[in-house]
Amino acid sequence: MNNNKIKYIFLLAGLIFFVYLIADFGVDKIVLNLQKTSWYFLLIVGTWIPVYLFNAIAWNIIINRKDISFFRVLSVTISGYALNYMTPFFHLGGEPFKVLALKKDIGLNRSLSSTVAYLMLHFLSSFLFWIVAIIAIYFFLPVSHLAYIALSICLVVFTLVVFLFLKGYKHGVTRSFALFFVKLPILKRFSEKVNNKEEFLNNVDKDISELVTTRKKSFAAANIFELASRLVGTLEFYFILKAIGYYPTFIDAFLINAGAAIISNLLFIVPFELGVKEGGLYLTLGLLHYVPGIGIYIGLVNRMRELFWIFIGLILIAVSGNKINKEEYQEVLEDGSNII
Repeated sequence: MNNNKIKYIFLLAGLIFFVYLIADFGVDKIVLNLQKTSWYFLLIVGTWIPVYLFNAIAWNIIINRKDISFFRVLSVTISGYALNYMTPFFHLGGEPFKVLALKKDIGLNRSLSSTVAYLMLHFLSSFLFWIVAIIAIYFFLPVSHLAYIALSICLVVFTLVVFLFLKGYKHGVTRSFALFFVKLPILKRFSEKVNNKEEFLNNVDKDISELVTTRKKSFAAANIFELASRLVGTLEFYFILKAIGYYPTFIDAFLINAGAAIISNLLFIVPFELGVKEGGLYLTLGLLHYVPGIGIYIGLVNRMRELFWIFIGLILIAVSGNKINKEEYQEVLEDGSNII
């Protein structure tokens, strides 16, 4: 079975589940809740201003160059996330854009290494966020013995992943990942190109490892800002629930955010997270004793917020000098080895 067929199977499965959730909750209730959102939508959209600001600060700390303005980093950050929203799988379409957008400012080596280092930091902060969420569940939610065991297993696994990320930072992962991926059957045709760029990959890894070996304070600061962005993003769920008449605590919103994110990331293969995001919210809300069906409404508001910031990101690409050659970007998406 080829890759395209697999993609369509997951897309169809996600679509069926999405339709089921809508039917289960009721279209009329969804419309009613969307109407209740009204001016709260401004707060929901506005929540992401400090989120992107903190993301850009974290990335700017990693870049560590005075010859590029912070506002340019912020602009590329917003546009990169907009492209990620538009990418069906893995949500990494914005990373090649970031590399190419900053290539002229700081050079290809620094642009690639800082983008990879920030991407690793973004993933690292996800696991740290989930570890904090599990600890919060221990303290604030009554859970069954079975759930306690499952959460404890997740805590151990997530802690191990954090350790591996820190080890990867210290020793560099770009070369290792590149050599690993070109061993896969569908990527073997790129093996010669990657092997020819081994010295370049080693230089990129050197830049990444420098962040944790000689710039420990900068690494800690970048982590703090990245985690702060996730905590601020929790307010989106708080405002959504307030809009439809609930009185959530910040802990509720925090756990909804973390729980839905864990499930969505486990099922990243589904294009655009269709049905997965709503399903994750459905399960998480049920555990917190909310009406599970409002997960479909929260998911729709999330997607409306994403559309708004996609629009802003595309405008920034058009007006801020971040345009890149379309053919070059397409080549990067289709052939990851062209990035080097």
